[in-house]
Amino acid sequence: MRNSILTFLLLLAAIANAAQTLAVLEITQAGEINASIPEIRHLSDELRRQAVATLPDYNYTVLTRDNIISLMPPDEKEAECLAESCAVEIGRAIGAEYISQGSIGNFGGDLSLSIELYETLSGKLLGSIVIESKDVKGLMDAIRKQAPALFAKIKSQPKQQTQYQPAQQPPADKYAVNYPPSFFASQKTKTSTWVAVGLDILGAAAIGFGIYQHINASTLYNDYKKMEWLSPEEHGKYEDARKKANDAKTLRNMGYAIGSVLLGTGIAIHIWF
Repeated sequence: MRNSILTFLLLLAAIANAAQTLAVLEITQAGEINASIPEIRHLSDELRRQAVATLPDYNYTVLTRDNIISLMPPDEKEAECLAESCAVEIGRAIGAEYISQGSIGNFGGDLSLSIELYETLSGKLLGSIVIESKDVKGLMDAIRKQAPALFAKIKSQPKQQTQYQPAQQPPADKYAVNYPPSFFASQKTKTSTWVAVGLDILGAAAIGFGIYQHINASTLYNDYKKMEWLSPEEHGKYEDARKKANDAKTLRNMGYAIGSVLLGTGIAIHIWF
C-alpha cells in the first residue's frame, strides 16, 4: 500500500512539473542548391536527434515533425500564414518554450547551413551556428559536432513562466518583442487542460482499481462463507480468509474515494479554466 501511495504522488508531481518543449522546425531551402529534399529532411531529423541526446528527457520534450504539424492551426489559411511567419511566432503559436530553425543555401560555391535557437517568450536569440561544406555529408558531420553545444544553452535558461505579469518587462535588447496577454492566457489554458486530463486518467485508473478489488472482495467473501463449517483445528484458515476479504473491501473503498476526488478535480479544472 505504501508503494502505491508513493507512485501516485510521483505521478501527480510529474503532471505539476511539466517538461519544457523545444520545437526543431524543418530546415528551409534558400534558392537552388546541390541537395535533394530527402537529404535536407535528413539533416532536420539529425538536428532533432542531437537535441534529444543533449537535453534530459525528464525536463525537456523535443517535438517531432508530426508533433509540430498536429499543433498547427486546423484552418488551412491560418496554417499557411503561420508557416510564412518567423520561427518565434511559430513557437508561440504551438506553445513551445524554445524553437530552432535552419536555412540552407549556397555560399561561394559551397553549401551553407545556418541554424538559430530562440526563446519564444522573449524572442531572444540564444545562439546560432553557421556551417559550410562542399556536400551534405559534411553538413551532417558538422551538425553532430556543433549542435550539442547550441542546444546545451537551453539548460542554463531559467524555467519560463507562462502566466502574464503586467509589471514584468521583456529584456531590453534588439531581440526583445512585445507579446500580447492572450498568448499567456492560451499557455495557461493549455497547461490547465493537460493537468485536468492527467487527473482524469489517474481518477479513472483508481476507480478501475476499486472495481477490480470489488470483484476480488466478492470472491474472497464467498470463499470465507464456505469455511464457516470448518473444524476448530482449521479455524486459522477461516480467520485468514475473512482478513483477506476485509482487506479487499478496504482497497476497494480507497480506490473509489481517490478516483472520485481526482475525477471531480479534473472536471472542475475543465469547467473553470
